[in-house]
Amino acid sequence: MSAGTVLFNEGDRADAMYIIQQGAIDIAINKGAHVLATLEKGNSFGEQAVVGTKYRMATATAKSDAICLEIPADWLGRQINSAAPLLKNVFSALTLQLLQRNYIASVANSEESSGTFTIESGGASEYAWSTFERGSTLNSVYLPDGSAIQNHILSGRAIIVSSGKLELRRGSVKCSLGEGAVIGLAEVLAGVHLDDAVDVVSSINAWSIDGDAAYSVVSKLNKGLFGVVKGFVGRVLGDGKSLGRMAQAPS
Repeated sequence: MSAGTVLFNEGDRADAMYIIQQGAIDIAINKGAHVLATLEKGNSFGEQAVVGTKYRMATATAKSDAICLEIPADWLGRQINSAAPLLKNVFSALTLQLLQRNYIASVANSEESSGTFTIESGGASEYAWSTFERGSTLNSVYLPDGSAIQNHILSGRAIIVSSGKLELRRGSVKCSLGEGAVIGLAEVLAGVHLDDAVDVVSSINAWSIDGDAAYSVVSKLNKGLFGVVKGFVGRVLGDGKSLGRMAQAPS
C-alpha cells in the first residue's frame, strides 16, 4: 500500500489484524488527529479489535509505503478459544487498559488536566467489559486505599475494578475511573514498574489477575499469538518503555 492509505478508521468493525512486513504505520485517535504510536517492521496492530472488541479503537494509516500480512479474525478467535480460559480474561482486560491509555492520551492532547473514563454503552469498552460483567471466575479482592492498590501491583497482581472509584495520575493528567478500570496488567505481565499514581476515592472491589500465572499461559502460546500479546503490552506501556520479560518470545 502507498503512503497515506488508511487501513481502517476508529469505530470501524473489525475482521482482521495485521503484522507489518515493510514500511511504517501510524496508529492515531480522535479521527486521526493524535498519533499514539508509529509501528514498524515486525509490529502487529488491529488485534485488540478482533479479540477484545468488535470495533476499532484507533485509526491506522500508512506513514510510508508498506506491506502488511493480514490475519483473519476467525483464525485468531479459534486460537484463543482453544487456549486456557485465563487468556480470554487477559485479552479483554488489556483491551480495557489500552482504551484507558488512549483516553488519557486524548485528554493530554486536548491540553485538559482531567477527565473521566467510563464504559461506553454499545462501544468497544462495553464489549470488552462484558467478559467480566457476566461473572468472572477470577479471585476477588477488597482495596480500601491507594497504598493497598500499589502494594497489590508490587506483589505482581493486576486488578479489574468491579465497584468503587479511583483516580489515576499520569504526568499532568488526572483520570477518574470506576467500574471496568484496569490497573497494572501490562506491567505485571512484563514484570515492570507501574509508573502511574493511583488514589482511591471510594473503596474498591476488584478481580485480581496474577501476573506470573498470566505470563505462564502467554509464554506457552505459539510465536504468532505471543507476538499479539506483546503488541498489546507494548502499546499499553507506551513508546520507549521497557517490555521486560515480554521483550522476546520464550524459546
